[in-house]
Amino acid sequence: MERIPVRLFAWCLIPLLCMACQKEEHAQGTAASSAISGAEERQPAPGDPAYVAEEPRFTQLVGMPGPAITLQAIDGGLIDLTGIYGKKPVYLKLWASYCIPCRAQMPKLQKIHESVGDRIQVIAVNAGVGDDAAKAMAFATKVGIHMPIAIDDGSLGAWLRMQGTPVHVVIGRNGRVAFVGTQDGPALDAAIQEVLRPGPAPSVPVQTVSAQRTAVLKPGDTVPPITLTGPDGADRPLQYGASGSPRALLFTSTWCEDYLQEIEPQTVERCRRARNEVSQLSQENRVRWLGVVTHLWTTPQDLSTYQAKTRPPLPFAIDTEGAAFRTFGIRRFPAVALIDAQGRLQRIVGPDDTDLAEAVADLAGR
Repeated sequence: MERIPVRLFAWCLIPLLCMACQKEEHAQGTAASSAISGAEERQPAPGDPAYVAEEPRFTQLVGMPGPAITLQAIDGGLIDLTGIYGKKPVYLKLWASYCIPCRAQMPKLQKIHESVGDRIQVIAVNAGVGDDAAKAMAFATKVGIHMPIAIDDGSLGAWLRMQGTPVHVVIGRNGRVAFVGTQDGPALDAAIQEVLRPGPAPSVPVQTVSAQRTAVLKPGDTVPPITLTGPDGADRPLQYGASGSPRALLFTSTWCEDYLQEIEPQTVERCRRARNEVSQLSQENRVRWLGVVTHLWTTPQDLSTYQAKTRPPLPFAIDTEGAAFRTFGIRRFPAVALIDAQGRLQRIVGPDDTDLAEAVADLAGR
């Protein structure tokens, strides 16, 4: 039998080697995809407590520049997203400790971090409504997530026009949004795999869009104009400047006294106690009261239902885009902002304070 020429043998071997490399690359990709997807876990379906419907308008963000935001890490540090763009992709998961779908998604979040966290920057971002840094850290420790954890000051939520959690944001190495959604199923997995594909570094500076940051009021500051939404869906401007009488704003939610019953019974009791106390104080006519509820998971119809159920003697409005909560620095609720007759913030009475009646009497006597 004649010997095969060495050159011919080499040319025959090259396709075999390429096929082997392709099979190995496919196997690695399949393994990584399997590690991310958690195919063994059943995805929540409509009707399940952990299910959350997708928000169609999020698709409008795909292809847009990522936000130029510096996040506050709960360990005290700062996470500048613009310093990551151009170097590696970014995966932001927005969540709240009391959000049932968020809780159900935490194991998958940790799995993604463990499987591809060396190639994509995974950041767990607490929404900052109903949670403060201490509460967010305690929850993260309890559920065992081990990636950078930040708490939103409202900038990221405002950029997303977020109406509830969870929200997943995947941004490519080119600094552009690749995916925004609420579920952590195949669409999220595919987006992560896509941004992980090798490719050349961006040849032009990464474009970003600056997110609006709200300055938090300090005692003595004048309250700025803020637009709220009434239960009828109409705009209800929050009066600013001198008003002739002191005012008080009760910050709460329409779902605090029912949705949180099994998860945070102590918060439920605080919300109920604050609502009852404010109802009594509002009838003394020493200050003008307004209830302000978070816009998360809340529509004008939800507010109407809440008022019909609780029958409060004071008017209520929705903080349409979270501007009031951000402006007054409200993270945990219930809380009360006390404003003097000249329109200046005097004090925030927080959920752990027990001297609301005394604080209101002091405000009325000024």
